[in-house]
Amino acid sequence: MSELAEIIKTWDKEAQNYSFEKYSQPDYLANYYHLEKCFGNLNGKKILEAFLASRGGILHLLDVSTKSLKFAKKYFDSKNLSVSIYNQNAFDMKFPDESFDYVWNGGVIEHFSDMKKVLMIKKMWKLVKPGGKILITTPNLFDIPFIIAKKILELRRKWSFGLEDNMSVNKMKKLAEKAGVSNVHIYAYNPIVGFWFFPYGREITDILKLNTLEKHKLKTPFGHVICMYAEKK
Repeated sequence: MSELAEIIKTWDKEAQNYSFEKYSQPDYLANYYHLEKCFGNLNGKKILEAFLASRGGILHLLDVSTKSLKFAKKYFDSKNLSVSIYNQNAFDMKFPDESFDYVWNGGVIEHFSDMKKVLMIKKMWKLVKPGGKILITTPNLFDIPFIIAKKILELRRKWSFGLEDNMSVNKMKKLAEKAGVSNVHIYAYNPIVGFWFFPYGREITDILKLNTLEKHKLKTPFGHVICMYAEKK
């Protein structure tokens, strides 16, 4: 099975576990917080692949997983929000250069080889208008609880997300440089969600009163999410 076919199979299966409720959970709210902090004003901006229509963005959502796209369409319809859906892969996007104000993906590039990571970043960067921004998020190698839980799940053959490279702030910086992206800013946030990968991790962090927006959006080198963004001059 090809790398892309394996990814489609993985995320079609994972889409069966999606629920609307997840968008109100503190980890997602923290993601929205940092997306808006990095992008700035979203009103009227043309955005590729970000769940930001409720903030006034003109949304274009792209994915290789048809089941993920069906879930997304159902979600946006439930909120009476407009979205354009594209069943394409990030290596063969059918948009003219400089089509979007903001181009974003989260939890994507870590599933590919370094060569393909660089290629994907290059293609995303070409779609950004001058004055626009690119933003990429990945899991963080230095989220120690997450890395330990992931290794245990892999050894037990219960890891459900397929091939996933261990990323770091330094690696993200080098990939961006190879892709020709300038004016790069990189940091990590959310020190809580890594514990969720352990049995009863969410319940324990609930008991400890750690599942708040303030805790999840906290910047720290040991956060679960690496955030890289850059403005095209």
